[in-house]
Amino acid sequence: MQYCPWTICLPDFYAVHMVPTPAAMSYGTALSRNELFSSPGLQRDVPRILDSEEEVLLALPGVAGRYPLVMIATAQRLLVAQVTGGVKGVRLKKEASARSITGISYRPGLFTRVRVHSSETHDIRMVPNRKVDAERFTREFDSLLRTGHLPR
Repeated sequence: MQYCPWTICLPDFYAVHMVPTPAAMSYGTALSRNELFSSPGLQRDVPRILDSEEEVLLALPGVAGRYPLVMIATAQRLLVAQVTGGVKGVRLKKEASARSITGISYRPGLFTRVRVHSSETHDIRMVPNRKVDAERFTREFDSLLRTGHLPR
């Protein structure tokens, strides 16, 4: 640790006073199951749009870039967020309640897409970053819809 002339060093202050919420911890766990590209905003900013007690079940990063998307499945809702890099850091692009979701489909190929079917909104689509992550997300999401539990 570097010498800090102030009474409270900022890194120490944040380490003690900025405790991660259950939503941020479950999001980090779900996101770590994917092969990630370098985007600090995916880890740092996205948890801001989650309710503090919300449990993230699955996460799928979109195509790598300056402002990537991420599809997040929680017990209450499915959402697509975009890292913006601005002051807020993240923007909610699409959202559907969990009970309105009727299915999921995955189309591999040149224009790979994951599509979540919803009865109350338009289908929610996203181009994933990696094919293997999209296949896993689709398989686990389908199991979640059929059984109410993630596969072990």
